[in-house]
Amino acid sequence: MKELIIDASTNLLYIGLINEKETDDITRIGKNDNAAYIVVMIKNLLERNNLRIDDIEIIIVGVGPGSYTGARVAVTVAKMLAYTKNIKLKTISSLNLLSTGYGNVLSAIDARRGYYFVGKFENGKTIIKDDYLAFDEIKNEKNLIIITPETIKVDLHLVSENASLNENVHELEPNYLRKTE
Repeated sequence: MKELIIDASTNLLYIGLINEKETDDITRIGKNDNAAYIVVMIKNLLERNNLRIDDIEIIIVGVGPGSYTGARVAVTVAKMLAYTKNIKLKTISSLNLLSTGYGNVLSAIDARRGYYFVGKFENGKTIIKDDYLAFDEIKNEKNLIIITPETIKVDLHLVSENASLNENVHELEPNYLRKTE
């Protein structure tokens, strides 16, 4: 199975690949400009693995929560590729995707103004659904990981196992959890 994984919910653009049992990934730390690089990075990752987009059987996209624009860009690119190339599309929480390498984790992304997007996961399975909470509500939690480019730890096989099939590409929207500023 050949699977492409995309996430842009933080300032780290993450593109992963599962090629049978082998995995590979490529990342880029951006400054609100990941949209300009997402397609090129997908192309580069595929080329370095001697693959074409037509070889991909499943696309998995992190749907947020996180950056409003980043989540929107990742979902749009995933939808476009899935629809035009007739590829199965799966979704996963970006909080889960970016912390699958930790095992048991309370994953959090800074949502600004003292709030965080938070989800609890164990080996890629959702224990507590994504939420929008004040830092005071989570600061003493065991296994808390604040997602930054330095703390992202991805297990692509767990991402693949825990992603959900999207039945209608046209209805897929990012998970914003709150209105933007």
